[in-house]
Amino acid sequence: MNLIEKNKYSIFFLDIQVIIVKVVLPLPIRKYFKYFMPDFMYPIIGGRVLVPFRSKNIVGIVVSFFDEKNTSDLNLEFVKSCIDTEPIYSHFLLKILIWLSKYYHFPVGSIFFSILPKYLKKTCLIDKKNYKCAVLKKVKNKDCKKFNLLFFLKKKNISNKNLEKNNFSDFFLKKLISKKSYKTYFYCKNIFYVDENSMIKKKIFLNKKIIFTINKILTKNCFKSWLMTKSNFYLKIKFYLGLIKELLNKNLQILILVPFIKDIYKILFFLKKYFNVHIDVIHSELNDEVYLKKWVRTKSGKNSIIIGTKNSIFFPFFRLGLIIINEEHHLSYKNLNQCRYNVRDVAILRAYKENIPIILDSNTPSLRTLYNVVHKKCFYINFVKNKKKILLKNNLIDLRKERIKIGLSLTLINKIFNNIKRNYPVLLVFNKFSFIFFGLICNNCGWIEKCHICNDYFEIKKYGNFLFCQHCLIKIKKPLFCCNCKNFSLIIFNFGIKKVKNSLKKIFPNVNLFFLLSLKKIETKKLQIKFFKFPISDACIIITTEKIVQNYYFPYVRLIALVNIDHYFFSFHFCSIEYFLQFYFNLINLTGKNPKLLKILIQTSCPNNEYLLDLSNSDYFSFSRKIFSLRKKYFLPPWNCQAIFYSESKDFEKSFIFLKFISTILKKKSKKDNVSLWFVGPHPVFSLKGRKKFFYQLLIHCPSRIYLKNILRESINIVQYFSISQSVQWFVDIDVN
Repeated sequence: MNLIEKNKYSIFFLDIQVIIVKVVLPLPIRKYFKYFMPDFMYPIIGGRVLVPFRSKNIVGIVVSFFDEKNTSDLNLEFVKSCIDTEPIYSHFLLKILIWLSKYYHFPVGSIFFSILPKYLKKTCLIDKKNYKCAVLKKVKNKDCKKFNLLFFLKKKNISNKNLEKNNFSDFFLKKLISKKSYKTYFYCKNIFYVDENSMIKKKIFLNKKIIFTINKILTKNCFKSWLMTKSNFYLKIKFYLGLIKELLNKNLQILILVPFIKDIYKILFFLKKYFNVHIDVIHSELNDEVYLKKWVRTKSGKNSIIIGTKNSIFFPFFRLGLIIINEEHHLSYKNLNQCRYNVRDVAILRAYKENIPIILDSNTPSLRTLYNVVHKKCFYINFVKNKKKILLKNNLIDLRKERIKIGLSLTLINKIFNNIKRNYPVLLVFNKFSFIFFGLICNNCGWIEKCHICNDYFEIKKYGNFLFCQHCLIKIKKPLFCCNCKNFSLIIFNFGIKKVKNSLKKIFPNVNLFFLLSLKKIETKKLQIKFFKFPISDACIIITTEKIVQNYYFPYVRLIALVNIDHYFFSFHFCSIEYFLQFYFNLINLTGKNPKLLKILIQTSCPNNEYLLDLSNSDYFSFSRKIFSLRKKYFLPPWNCQAIFYSESKDFEKSFIFLKFISTILKKKSKKDNVSLWFVGPHPVFSLKGRKKFFYQLLIHCPSRIYLKNILRESINIVQYFSISQSVQWFVDIDVN
């Protein structure tokens, strides 16, 4: 028995070198944990270890390790075991995740473990040694083939070439592992090489301008950000096919990010038509086993192209050569959890760290990207000069002059009937607040509380004690009894969806109605739609919301009606007009029709708005110039920087006091540094979700991004020493737009 086995703490009093590892644990704690590493274990940066924490053993990830001689003052525990023999995070990915936790002031453990496959969060073994052990347990000496496999695994590592030489197929190996164990396994690093002749199915003919642009992107082999916009669809496809061909010849992997699952199969169709390579698809609907299998394939270099949604940016690529972001402006790239990062910014950072080019593709690019183009941080790709503007036909309907039934004007109802007579489906796009509406109703007489100013219904949170009017911004206490029948039978009732369904059936009695209101469960009268392409070509009315409609294609629709868009123009968010213009100019992508065949009806209470009046005569880029000049005039992003502090607690006073405390610290520090900060709040956030907690926010406006980053870090370090920070849940949203 050695000295460590007798007393593990006796090592503190010896003058020998001890390895100490810094470990990230899956806990919402903003710090790292240190452990002693025994002599017989070899730490791997980016690998998983099993460590003791309180009374349990949990999985952690090694971030760094260092040697120390003077360990007498340290009272650390020992690592139980090393799970991985190779890192599950690459060196670049580790740096990006640490940067995310610092920049967005979010617990590092929550970020590290949120992007891992579910099986890897536990003690799942995927390396070659553990796979070897799993096979050895199931081998019986009676079977000659299994005995040969036993001898082979003892001598050699597992790789594709070794398996093929010894006639061991994947099917035979999987048979040896029980159903309870994990079926995926880790290959040795061997990038998937393909001959150029067998890789390309069809020849790709490119013009001189496309070849020159591809060479310009790939010649220096360094980081550069490119914006692709205002391009013809045919030329764009040719450019991407030629660019991907060059990268595949260099045996590099390509990542294509898309906002929706429907866009994956559109891109997959073109790539499979021209290339004979391994293409993996990554999205949220994959089960855990398939997700892990594709994760391992990407790490070992078994696939050449990955098409995926936002989480695929965190995949451990073997040799990444290019990142393409489709529809880079889209809001679905923004993470709406407490760590409010934008996948577009993470992709740019990853391309910078790995020293590879990145292409941002959008017909309506975000103003932040256009700002980077103006300041030469992003370069422009354009193949066609003097291109004609693509303008959509639209009619504005003034709601103030019309008679309205369930949000539909008589003009719109007549247009719908005319379109149905021609046997075409109609698409009605409602505001999400038309369906998510909780009101207070009397269960005895049916009385509903209304606002005394605008005569509209009061809204109430599912677990709240206050009624509020969204139009007048009035907030009153929840009444105890019904004002009509004096009965104590008031209940909270969601009558938004039911009211819309019953009213539409009365207006259109003989027309089929299809409600697309949820992605998980889509209910219709005679049909359950399970495809991303809406298949019905006969006359019908499709009712959906602005968020859900972008997940589907409607190839037979020739009339789209935006029922109410006033919330974009009366919103407190300064980016709301930008979001509306991007949504409007991308409506043509929902149908794929010629713009001349598509007609859009817009209902609004402010038809004299300058943006709506110019909507038929201008394109997106002329509007973006106006918004740029307006934001520069009022010092709004991207010309300046904003951040929002959010606090959540069961006691509204604690949330308010916490944000007030942060604002006082920031004001004192800004006065010392002679920098002007502008504050709005703290004020409550009206959330329509079923929250039992009070939500408050504090907006901070600063002229310098670097100064705002530094002052937030200093103030958060001070706040953490006070007990108020432990009694509330808080997070920061930096780069609000």
